[in-house]
Amino acid sequence: MQIQLLDCAGAQQLYESRMVQDFPAAELKPFTAIREMMQAGIYEPLALCGADGALQAYAFQVLLPGERAALLDYFAVRGDLRGGGIGTQALQTLADHYKERLDDLILECEHPEEAPDKAVAERRIAFYLRAGACATRLESRVFGVRYNILSLPCGGHADDAVIGRQLKDLYRMMVPEPYYRGNVIFYGP
Repeated sequence: MQIQLLDCAGAQQLYESRMVQDFPAAELKPFTAIREMMQAGIYEPLALCGADGALQAYAFQVLLPGERAALLDYFAVRGDLRGGGIGTQALQTLADHYKERLDDLILECEHPEEAPDKAVAERRIAFYLRAGACATRLESRVFGVRYNILSLPCGGHADDAVIGRQLKDLYRMMVPEPYYRGNVIFYGP
């Protein structure tokens, strides 16, 4: 699997053609926010492609300079390829891609107790755990949506307190005041 860094035009095309279908509206930030983070140098949209160059999956990350963790903001496998091992391969490719720069790739999964479809949320968490992610004792509530926090080890693995601090730092960069206060809440160590 090959990784291709997308420019703003490529990221917007992917957003408009796939992301609006792959993610619930409540979880999808406006593309203008993605563009602003790309221009600030803290957002990295990646296309994961097969040997033929065809898109198989995509992953959009928030990375802060000097930090050893990043947030996997969006991750999806092309619909017709789901269930065939592409997602696991894509996550392993991402972990390998970031092993020199990151200890952990932080994952947010909708909490099953408050998800619109509890079974889907449970399957998503189970998928990440099978693919090598680690459960943490952290949770968040972001603009009303409750998340379990997982961590995919890349070049190391930090403890929950460090991951929690790094996630807070990432969100402080992504969500400006006054929107952060009261809308971005963290629970755990």
